[in-house]
Amino acid sequence: MPSPLTNESDGVATRAALVLIGAFTLARLALDLSLGLGADEAYTVAVSRRLALSYFDHPPLHQWLAHFSAQAFGEGVWVRLPFVALFAATSWLLFALTRNLFDARAGLWALFGLNASAFFFASAGGWVVPDGCLLLALAATALVLARLFFGDPDAGAAWRLWLAAGFWLGLAGLSKYSAILVALGIVLFMALSRRQRHWFAHPAPYVGALLALALVAPVIVWNYENDWVSFLFQGGRGAPGGRMRLDLAGAMIAGQVALLTPWIFAPLAGGLLAAARLARSDERRLFLLCLGAPTIALFTLTPLWGARGLPHWPMPGWFFVFALAGVWVSEGWASRFNMRAWVIGACALLAAIAVIFVTHANTGWITQVVALPAGVVDPTLETLDWSALRSAPLFAETRPKFIICVKWSDAGKIALALGPDTPVLIYSDDPRGIAFLDKSSNYLGQDGVIIAPAFKRDFVIASLQPFFASLGSPREMALGRPGQTEIPLVLIPAHGLTRPLPAPYPR
Repeated sequence: MPSPLTNESDGVATRAALVLIGAFTLARLALDLSLGLGADEAYTVAVSRRLALSYFDHPPLHQWLAHFSAQAFGEGVWVRLPFVALFAATSWLLFALTRNLFDARAGLWALFGLNASAFFFASAGGWVVPDGCLLLALAATALVLARLFFGDPDAGAAWRLWLAAGFWLGLAGLSKYSAILVALGIVLFMALSRRQRHWFAHPAPYVGALLALALVAPVIVWNYENDWVSFLFQGGRGAPGGRMRLDLAGAMIAGQVALLTPWIFAPLAGGLLAAARLARSDERRLFLLCLGAPTIALFTLTPLWGARGLPHWPMPGWFFVFALAGVWVSEGWASRFNMRAWVIGACALLAAIAVIFVTHANTGWITQVVALPAGVVDPTLETLDWSALRSAPLFAETRPKFIICVKWSDAGKIALALGPDTPVLIYSDDPRGIAFLDKSSNYLGQDGVIIAPAFKRDFVIASLQPFFASLGSPREMALGRPGQTEIPLVLIPAHGLTRPLPAPYPR
């Protein structure tokens, strides 16, 4: 039975955890309200205008959330608000998971590391991306299973816990396809642990798995109705590319370190190595390793068979490593280093990165001082608001029945700029979810406007001329931060759509 001193210490750590969550949530809100929606976010909000069983890029949960958030708060930066709230809940679940497995001090260190790392502070922490829903569901799954595996549940409680795990794992599957790797990690843990192998002979895990499968049924039905197009798209992104790419493997590792931030990555690496060394004797560490390692290993190694991965893909696996880092710091390293200075430094560096990013995104001051190398695009341009399109002179002269663009990421920005009453079609061999919003055949004989990057003007005119009775004179306009011309566009009146645009996906 815990001593009163232990209870008092846990209470202090729990109160500190709530303060930390509150402080980071306020900081995250300040960041999110200072930045325009990124290209992926604008695309997600545009695609989610139409509720569907699932969507092209990902399972539907974050797009359902984006749909109702946009209904409540509009299609601006406030659409992020529910995602910020989700991550506050996720932070608490990570603290509770680490506290239950180890102790409250370890939970506090895990909580701090999670929120002080760049990717989890910004992207997963509040942007309109699938990671927010995924991490909440995975954290809840792990917490339920920790109580099951390391508690002493009676028969009735075991059934309830397995059903709860199936429910949360189903929600994870509704968030991102990579949730399947965590499910495999659960099976791996039960196979490796002598104490847990008896669950293979118990009906409860299988009923929980059926519940999870039932929850992801909308994804399966949608893919069946659309010739498995989403499964094929995501599966193809990690398919072998013909030759080993050590350069891309190195870039993948460096990208992960950057997203986690190097000063946070150091204790993560320490916790991971300690867990690998102690896993045979400590099933709690083995449990977390099995949940996180498959995702980290698979996506880190994808370049070795020629696939081109992205460094944020392994992040759901690293999420579980924060608990391992928390206990690694708590059990010894906190007394060997000046952790107070590390905490202050980590917060100061994160704040500096955020301030530099936000001020540059809103003013472009860095590129005014230092010219970017040839071929390098300023990533903060993704956050630029395209609402100036509404005041383009061409739209004062004509009211187009539809817009045609040539890039899926531009389509999201255009759709949000012009509003839901202006349909956006796409002419591209990679239209993604925009292809499922509307059919060009609905607009035969009607007039529209083509919006494209200015440098593609001749290509766009040559490509789209056969689909219209005529094209009008191109009009040029540019978007940019105050006093700057950064995104040159061409707007082309298009008269009388004569035939449907090609559709690369079966519909």
